[in-house]
Amino acid sequence: MRLLSGVLLGLLAGCSQAALVPLFDTQRLPDAEPDATALRRCQAMATGYPPYSGALAMGSKYDQSQSSKDELDEKAARQYQQQVAEIYGYLAFLGQIGEYMRSERPAIRAAAQACFAEALAPWAEAMALTQTGASKQGEAVRKWFLAALATNMMKARALTGWELDAEQRRWVAALADRVQAHATPRRQRMDLYNNHDYWSSWAVMAAALVLDDPERLAWAEQGYWLAISQITPGTKGGVYLPLEAARGKRAEEYHAFALTPLVLMAEAGCRNGLPLYDGRGESLHALAEQVVHFWKRDGKGVRFKQKQVDIDDHKMAWWPVYAHRFADRLPLPKAEAERFGSRFTGGSLTGLWVAPR
Repeated sequence: MRLLSGVLLGLLAGCSQAALVPLFDTQRLPDAEPDATALRRCQAMATGYPPYSGALAMGSKYDQSQSSKDELDEKAARQYQQQVAEIYGYLAFLGQIGEYMRSERPAIRAAAQACFAEALAPWAEAMALTQTGASKQGEAVRKWFLAALATNMMKARALTGWELDAEQRRWVAALADRVQAHATPRRQRMDLYNNHDYWSSWAVMAAALVLDDPERLAWAEQGYWLAISQITPGTKGGVYLPLEAARGKRAEEYHAFALTPLVLMAEAGCRNGLPLYDGRGESLHALAEQVVHFWKRDGKGVRFKQKQVDIDDHKMAWWPVYAHRFADRLPLPKAEAERFGSRFTGGSLTGLWVAPR
């Protein structure tokens, strides 16, 4: 009933348009021929990123003998980095192309659009990362990959008018199918439901926006509300996520990492008439405020007994998105916003909206 009411509310709120609304506003420049030099350079770089053909058999980089899983296993971490190097290198390349799509020169944007399409083509043809038999960590890599891929696609669509072709559509749909197949049974185990599941829901929602697929959007919305139900008031103020709080010295860091997919889902939902910031969703504001306290290390709200590691800026990729809509709640100067971006969000998410909403 929650899903039906959410979708119906979206329609009644005026979102009865045929197509789903993407995450970013259209900001295209006049048409131009691609800058030949820029395109050649980008094409040359693209040859260094052939489709990943290895197994999705990655292992965790953390010591699995500890329940908190907050200690890096140096040998396992090195092996993990070797296993994901090709995948993450490719995502970094797509993000780099995305940065050129922000250029004020139409010819540079046109070159970036052409190169982006060419960079996607061999991976789509190979149906990369859609294989079966993935390990638990391999499934995590797949969902992060889909989240980044679909976000980069939405950037390209907004900034250049790029559109995916039939082969790319099949690829994105197959990736989303795999993510959903792994994530759906986990929704019956709320004792295990954590940041991984939040990212699965966001990855599928992002794919839904790219594919214009309301059914996937509804599936993702359900995952969002399950996550929201886990936000718990602290005994001395603030809020926390119990399963992320169990991550020892990385509890604050994992709260920040978990918040990114939740804010992106809330924002995408709001743009499609789903009131994900409202009702029970209002607790997301408290979680955002708490994570900023963690990042600032000001000691406000929830405090963990164990000394915490610093929160890297890329774990705060959600903040520019949230601050754009709620500048009065957690303001973020534009000059500082660019520093917050992740490979899983295609880099920085600043400057992708025409005006405050």
